[in-house]
Amino acid sequence: IRNADGGFCGNGRSLTLERALAVSCNTAFAQLGMDLGAAALIEAAEAAGFNGTVPFDLGVVPSLFPPGDLSRDLPALAQTALGQRDVRATPLQMALLAAAVANDGVAMRPHLVAAILDADGGEVGRTRGASWRRVMGRDTAAALTRMMEQVVVAGTGWRAAVPGERVAGKTGTAEIPGGPPDVWFIGFAPVGAAPGEARIALAVLVEDGGRLGEDGGGGSVAAPIAQAVLAAFFAG
Repeated sequence: IRNADGGFCGNGRSLTLERALAVSCNTAFAQLGMDLGAAALIEAAEAAGFNGTVPFDLGVVPSLFPPGDLSRDLPALAQTALGQRDVRATPLQMALLAAAVANDGVAMRPHLVAAILDADGGEVGRTRGASWRRVMGRDTAAALTRMMEQVVVAGTGWRAAVPGERVAGKTGTAEIPGGPPDVWFIGFAPVGAAPGEARIALAVLVEDGGRLGEDGGGGSVAAPIAQAVLAAFFAG
């Protein structure tokens, strides 16, 4: 396992977790995965909704974090900790995860229809927000929010920055055997609002997008798309 530039993420001896997230340090998260162990990773992934069914109006392919026999295969465990190997995630799953971080660690039940109107345009029914599951503790969500903001302020997601708004996010690069990687950006805004008061969460996935960017990663391809969406949202 190596980092995107083939070098160290810091000085080669130590690195804070915040900085590791900001620069997408593969080797740091591979080591953390091995240190934490398979059981902890699987527990956290399944708390987020992996290996389960998302309650949605339309059918959704499950996101997978295959347990396999990771405890006996450290290379596989390290690769899985990066979200590689056999991990599979849908954009809906990742958007819900970003929203859960913004919402004090609680994922809401997604819905397709906001309101039902009659022929005259009068509202006859409205979908009420409802919680789905607790993904992480409040303190974890708060810490992750701070770290995800640094991804945009001084990390790989800087192209998602919106003037006048505090944006939190995370870039991603999913390697595909025999082809260019799929690239990601997930995030939410504004940071600094009370838990549950962020106004927008999103996930951007560009299939084969690695061939489009200067560095082949989510920061150069997916993050600018997120920036355009966020800028339009706050301008509207």
